[in-house]
Amino acid sequence: MFRFEREQLVFDIGGVRVGGQPGENPTVVIGSIFYKGDKVVLDERSGKVDREAAEGLIRRFEEISDRTGLPCMLDVVCTNAENARRYLEFVVDVTKMPILIDFTTDEAAISGMEVAKELGVLDRVVLNSLTPETREVIFQKAKEVGIRAAIALTYSSRAIISYRERIRILDTLIPKIKSAGIDKILVDTCVLDIATLGLACRAIYEVKRRYGYPCGCGAHNAVASWKQLLEKKNKILTVACTAIANGLPIAIGADFILFGPVSDAEFIVPAIAVINAAYGQVLMEEGRRPRPDHPRFKISRL
Repeated sequence: MFRFEREQLVFDIGGVRVGGQPGENPTVVIGSIFYKGDKVVLDERSGKVDREAAEGLIRRFEEISDRTGLPCMLDVVCTNAENARRYLEFVVDVTKMPILIDFTTDEAAISGMEVAKELGVLDRVVLNSLTPETREVIFQKAKEVGIRAAIALTYSSRAIISYRERIRILDTLIPKIKSAGIDKILVDTCVLDIATLGLACRAIYEVKRRYGYPCGCGAHNAVASWKQLLEKKNKILTVACTAIANGLPIAIGADFILFGPVSDAEFIVPAIAVINAAYGQVLMEEGRRPRPDHPRFKISRL
């Protein structure tokens, strides 16, 4: 188990601690809901959902989180102003876990931030995500409503093929995010496919070494974009590859992981818990006893 010389930042977001030295805090697992193709979405334009099915997925995610000792967050994918409102109102009513406002349009982001303020849940909201290409109107709205937490996505056409470029992006992106009043910055090192997963993992190590920010990535994209694998329709092979892809960043020190559809929590979260449990024993040998709810003490319940 390695340690970084630079101080590692730890942020509390809605009662969930994210960041720190590897193994210090359990990995935060983040599942997505209402994404394109999600079967619980009945009408994307209006934001109408199968409430019973959606609530069932969220409850199950919470149960798996409690069973494994891995704290969870919910990534809510919003594509327009109307569904952003309906999705967030529904989620806030169903769960107390932290919520990522995952927006695909400026209108969705603005609506989502306004709704979060109206509902009084800014303390457990994370804006997902801000990039060098994010328009100024988003930064202005974040400052206006009082958003405190956001994900900095290290994406650009050059960064796709260079982990060093991912690091350079942060030199200009972080000051811009801070100027919007956001002081809880999580860094997503950007995964698009298998090749970029390797670059993202190297970037995670470098971000924590140089900046100390909580860091992770959407590792599920490595498999979701793998057409040849998906065409095989081999469920066991797909599950195995997905678990390994999501586990790799954790093994090198990632603080959080966007693992894909929340329904995948059934097999992804236990796999990540195994890594946490293994490293928990290293902490104990170093004289630092993990908290009672750490995966190290829950592994027998998997």
